[in-house]
Amino acid sequence: MQEEIIKHAFSKVNEFYKKHNRTPVRREMEDVNTIARRYFGTWNQFITAAGLTPNSRTKSEISAELIGMVKDFYDANGRIPMRREFTPRIGTIVSYFGTWNKFIAAAGFDPNDRRIPSKGRLKNSLVKFYLKHRRSPSIADCVKSNGLYNFRSYFAHFEVSTWADVLEYAGLSSYFRITTMTESEAREKVVKLIKKHRIKHYKDYARLKPDNYPSVWYLKKKFGWNNLCYLAGTKIPVTKFSIQDHYLSLAKSLGRAPTTKELEAKMKISSGGMKWKTGLPLNKFLQSIGQQPIHKTPERCKLSKKQLAELYRTQSIAHGYENGMPRSRLLELTGYSREIYEKRFFSMNGLRLVCGFKLNQLGSKQYTEEQLREILKKPKYIRQR
Repeated sequence: MQEEIIKHAFSKVNEFYKKHNRTPVRREMEDVNTIARRYFGTWNQFITAAGLTPNSRTKSEISAELIGMVKDFYDANGRIPMRREFTPRIGTIVSYFGTWNKFIAAAGFDPNDRRIPSKGRLKNSLVKFYLKHRRSPSIADCVKSNGLYNFRSYFAHFEVSTWADVLEYAGLSSYFRITTMTESEAREKVVKLIKKHRIKHYKDYARLKPDNYPSVWYLKKKFGWNNLCYLAGTKIPVTKFSIQDHYLSLAKSLGRAPTTKELEAKMKISSGGMKWKTGLPLNKFLQSIGQQPIHKTPERCKLSKKQLAELYRTQSIAHGYENGMPRSRLLELTGYSREIYEKRFFSMNGLRLVCGFKLNQLGSKQYTEEQLREILKKPKYIRQR
């Protein structure tokens, strides 16, 4: 099969040579090129094996051909070409000449002016906008009619990722507000305005605010919009501030530390949602604000099965329980609850069996010693209920 495939490829190349009186180039016979590269490594080695002379041009010949194409384009269109109009050859041009403008200069023409502005022009455009409008521009202002460039040009040339960084690079304030209020006055008056109009969304605030009031950007940066709405009573966002406030008010009304279920019912959100908002488990968050949770996660038992059984046996004998201590004293005498023992030994009778105590047949399901031994021998995942 391999010999037949190569023979067929040779015949197609020779037919092309007889018809056009020249050796084909690789892109003219892509299907044959696949076979050539598979069995001969390169196109030229395949052409040589077929008995033809490979097309080999020097760098000067290729450069002369490219320059001739530019001159032909100029004669036909009355202008020099743009880079995108030579896209199929752009790789060769960059490889031989370095850049597009150097290629155009080598062809004897003056390159077009840079369409991408310099950092100085970009910076000056922002400053001119500020002097004209008496405010810092926003991304929405970046249109040609305002004398500004596309906002992506500022990001790319200033090497930043946010619009606030662009404005700081140009020496402008990253937000703009016309107000004579201090920070405390602004907070008080904005809360009153939100409360008066029952505002929930900052877009409504931007529409209703008087001229002397601070901008939404300033409020978000200084106070947080959700916190202001919470102070005004228009909505209850789930934030560290609101969780703390609800927890303390609930503790005051109950006269004790509230449980997780009570806090969830008051805030109408699960403890998982609180964890997602605060970035901390609920108990750790409560500890961070100086509160002690009413329930704590029990410490994990690090003892092996053998060590746990020995602890139970020795403590039972030491405290006068020859047949094992009662369930009510497990946590007090050993430090571990009944659930931990039952998870390890299936039941309290399983624990007594391991410790050599007599089985207790009251208040538990009746198992013989043989049945309990068989259950304890099974893998852990089989015993799960």
